[in-house]
Amino acid sequence: MESVFSQQVYKIVKAIPKGKVMTYGQIALLLGVPRASQQVGWVLHWIPEEYQAPCQRVVNRFGGLAAGYGWGGQLAHRAELLADGVEVREDFTVELEKYQWHPTEAEIALLELPIEALERLNQKLAFSKERLNPAKRKKSKS
Repeated sequence: MESVFSQQVYKIVKAIPKGKVMTYGQIALLLGVPRASQQVGWVLHWIPEEYQAPCQRVVNRFGGLAAGYGWGGQLAHRAELLADGVEVREDFTVELEKYQWHPTEAEIALLELPIEALERLNQKLAFSKERLNPAKRKKSKS
């Protein structure tokens, strides 16, 4: 029997549109357990094939493909993302700015998640974007 957490992970992954990706951390944040990205990864690593969840649409926080991707490692992960229309760089990463999925309020409602989940996610993504922006870092050091 699958845990509630696993079922919620599967539901979110199935909702990621073709041509988009999410990070393990985004999924954990949506579920209200921000430090559970590794658990999300394990759930997806051991997902039963009959669930037919597009696990290729989940990458790490840097846009990196999973070395331990359950269906053939990074090469298979890359091939499946390419088939989805997601460009993969030589270093097995995707450009999060271009491909990261940002669900809408309506999509969050369809996933039966509280609107607070989207607010948490948006706050975290804004914070991360600000920290990763080199122009803003230089200004703050001056």
